[in-house]
Amino acid sequence: MKLQEALNIIETKENGYMIHFEKREGGILSSDYFPDKHDGEELISTLDEAWELAEKFAKGTDEFYVNIYVVDHNFYPVEAYERSILKRY
Repeated sequence: MKLQEALNIIETKENGYMIHFEKREGGILSSDYFPDKHDGEELISTLDEAWELAEKFAKGTDEFYVNIYVVDHNFYPVEAYERSILKRY
């Protein structure tokens, strides 16, 4: 990573949330999330909205999508997420 890239990350004042999930594929779990911050997609603005979307995602996906929860703009799980993981595997 170049110094300027690191400074851009440090100085970014982004706020928002993403939905983290894991997909069961061939005996392993692969992690993913949406919206895709790295592709420039706008993050979810409120925690309540993020959990609402996570619940809709959990209800709309099959048994191969598991461990669904909300993370902040730095990819850290939100407070007390352990109690709220959807479709825990």
